[in-house]
Amino acid sequence: MDLVIGIGNPLRRDDGIGPRVAGALEGSAFASVCAVQELVPELALRLREARRVLFIDAEVNGPNVRLGLVEDSPSGLGHGFAPRDLVGLSREAFGEVPEAWTLCVPGVDFGYGEGLSDRAASFLPRAIDAAARWLLERT
Repeated sequence: MDLVIGIGNPLRRDDGIGPRVAGALEGSAFASVCAVQELVPELALRLREARRVLFIDAEVNGPNVRLGLVEDSPSGLGHGFAPRDLVGLSREAFGEVPEAWTLCVPGVDFGYGEGLSDRAASFLPRAIDAAARWLLERT
């Protein structure tokens, strides 16, 4: 089964776009979906069980919705645990990893508050569509 992880804090405006996109995919027969405020090493156990994983997160001032492969690397476990760190940790711990992707969605307002900025909200349908298409691409 595939795994979709929406990353972000909904109480920090556009930072909540990852969980928002992931939430639109809940109930999919093709994936397990979760939302987290940040990536933590314990998620490596979830990766171990997945065939593919999609990390969805806001990108500060990104130009557009972008879908791309995650290149794994040895884990740094430093500040700012990134998808590649989690994939690297999973490889170190379990010897293999699922095919890993990121879906980056532009955001501009990361201050305290709820709701997306107009710019981030304008990308929401495109991001949901890209994530849904990723789910349907059963390679």
